[in-house]
Amino acid sequence: MAEEITLTVLGTATCTPEAGRDSSCYCVNGSLLVDAGWHVVAGLTSAGLDPLDIDALIVTHCHHDHYMGIVGLLFYLGLEGRRVPEKRFLHVYGPAGEIGRVVEDAQRFLQTDRYPELEFPVEVHDVAPGDQFTDCGLEVKAVKALHNVPSLCYRVENASGVSVTFSGDTPFNPALVELAQGTDLLLHEMSFGPNSTRDKEGAAHSGSPEAAEVAALAGARRLALVHGYVAAQAASLAAAQERFPATFVPREGDVLHVGG
Repeated sequence: MAEEITLTVLGTATCTPEAGRDSSCYCVNGSLLVDAGWHVVAGLTSAGLDPLDIDALIVTHCHHDHYMGIVGLLFYLGLEGRRVPEKRFLHVYGPAGEIGRVVEDAQRFLQTDRYPELEFPVEVHDVAPGDQFTDCGLEVKAVKALHNVPSLCYRVENASGVSVTFSGDTPFNPALVELAQGTDLLLHEMSFGPNSTRDKEGAAHSGSPEAAEVAALAGARRLALVHGYVAAQAASLAAAQERFPATFVPREGDVLHVGG
């Protein structure tokens, strides 16, 4: 029996989260974060996860709603990291030429020069489309997302071949279709709700029809619709299920057991 991936849903909202929600943030196997929404530390602790167990963060792109939780995470690690002396540093991965500035600005915001007790070592890794790397016991592959800033889609896969694929923010993306081939779970944004963006010139986001199209073409096992508004969830789900029946809308706090 294949070893499963445990995915804790911390945030599925758009850039300004509604009550009880957070912007994009997911925790894989309790140690790897994908994006860092507004309230990542609170989300982790509410889910019964220890922020000190986070060893790596993967950022899809450097729009604020996907990275602003880095400040809070580094503040927590700086204050509480002494409880785990063997925890040496946090790996942060993100779009090449972008992620380093975000981490530096977060450290500057914390004024680590004035408050050295808040310093926590961070190892920044520039990621380009086509890159592959391994962290937290998972193989990670990246392809280009079609957004209006440098952006990436990621696939994380364990040694048993169980995989979760993250679209990030993107309209319909052929590179994502290829990346997600046979994936056990595809998390795909639906910023435009049930409305398609296929014919929208210059689109930087998807509706649920694009998410369903990618899932169907990739042969994914399940599709999770994320990065959307509560009011549009029912209509978005119905539109996606017309093309891809194995679609659902996860909620903050859900723990998804993938594969196995």
